[in-house]
Formats: sequence, structure tokens, C-alpha cells
Amino acid sequence: MPCRSARELVATAALVLLPLLACKKKPPPDTSPSPPTVSTTAARASELKPKMKARIDKLAAMALKAKSEPKVRKERPLKTKLDKEKFIVIGEKWLDNVHYEPATGEIDLDNTTLSLCGYALDKAEPKDDDLKYFDECLNWEHVAVVRSRRIILPVVKMATKTFEPGQLDGDLLLFDLASGEIVGRYLLGITNSDELKWFEGKPESDWKDESKRDLVKNVQSVVEERLLLERDSSGTPD
Repeated sequence: MPCRSARELVATAALVLLPLLACKKKPPPDTSPSPPTVSTTAARASELKPKMKARIDKLAAMALKAKSEPKVRKERPLKTKLDKEKFIVIGEKWLDNVHYEPATGEIDLDNTTLSLCGYALDKAEPKDDDLKYFDECLNWEHVAVVRSRRIILPVVKMATKTFEPGQLDGDLLLFDLASGEIVGRYLLGITNSDELKWFEGKPESDWKDESKRDLVKNVQSVVEERLLLERDSSGTPD
């Protein structure tokens, strides 16, 4: 038998392989379901909710500490100026219940953003706006806790279109959120602002509410100014 050339052998091998390759079955298409796509909002909510829950728990622990602390008799203010966006001013009863409703004779020393964070925390699927509230709450570094010892509500006199200013007597504890420690102590003796702008025809009940809101606003403003080192006194309790 004549010898075949190397080229003939290669050609023969190729002819044998081609049918074999043609008979090989293609793998079936992958029909397994794709993993669900997690939205950016859902992913951030999953990240932020545990942090917000931890912050609420820390505020509740501060409430216990604030309740057990003796009355401030001598001020020990923080000498470092704080960033206004990094602290809040709040009444002690709102620390362990962000939705606390003031009783008769009390004033509303809540924080709206903290309350909104509390509502958002209860939602199964927080929305983008809820996450903005979380970001703001988690950005705080200090909490200024107002402990009122006595509140005199303002008295509106409709006949003369005047009012007798109210007053909050008590003290303030400044907490560092990272450590949970008290870093400042202040005395408080704060009244209403000098005057309320009079609007003819407003009913007496509205004026009473307005005068209470004015007292709250003045308490918050005075405390903020102290923490911003813009004043050196927040009054003396009677």
C-alpha cells in the first residue's frame, strides 16, 4: 500500500472529527430565575434603619441618665462652639418617646425631624424622604436636653391686647451622642420674647396657643445661642 503524505492524514482526521462535532448536543438554555434587583432606596433603608434604631435606643438611655442626674446648681458650659446642624434642643420627656404629647401646663419641646425619623422607622419600606430624615438624625453629634422644673404659662389679656410673659425654670444637660456622656450643664430661666405681633380678630384660644409657641421658640433660641457661644447666660431659675 502506498504511503500517505502527512497532508492526506491531516485531511482524513478532519473528515472524521467533523461528524463527531456535529453530533454533540448544545447545552439547554439557562432558565433559572435572575436574582431580584434591589432598588437603591431599599438598599439604603436596609443600611440606615438599624443605625436609626440604635440612635433611638441611645436617646432612651440618655432619658434614664437625665432623670437620675441631680439638679444643676452651678453651670459647667461646654467651651467649644458647636455646629448648629450637629445638635438639637429637646425636652427630656421626648427622649424615650419621640411622639410624646405635652400634658396641661407643659409646653411642646419636641423635635419635628426626630419625630419623623420615629415614624419612618416603623415603616416596612421607608421612602426616599424618610431616608433624608434618617440622614439628618444620624448627622447629630449632641443633644441639648431641657429639664423643666417649673413652667409658668403666658396669660393673654384680650381686653388690653397684652399678655403676661410665661417662664421656664430648670436646667439643661448637653449630651455627646458618640459617648452618651454629659459634656455641659446650664441653668435655665427663660421667658417669652418681648412681644407678640397682634392680629385683630384672632380668637383667644389661638392667642393662648401662639403665646405658648413663642415661649418654646424663645427657649430653643436662647439655648442655641449659648451652644453657639453667642451669649453667656440663659437666665437664672426663680
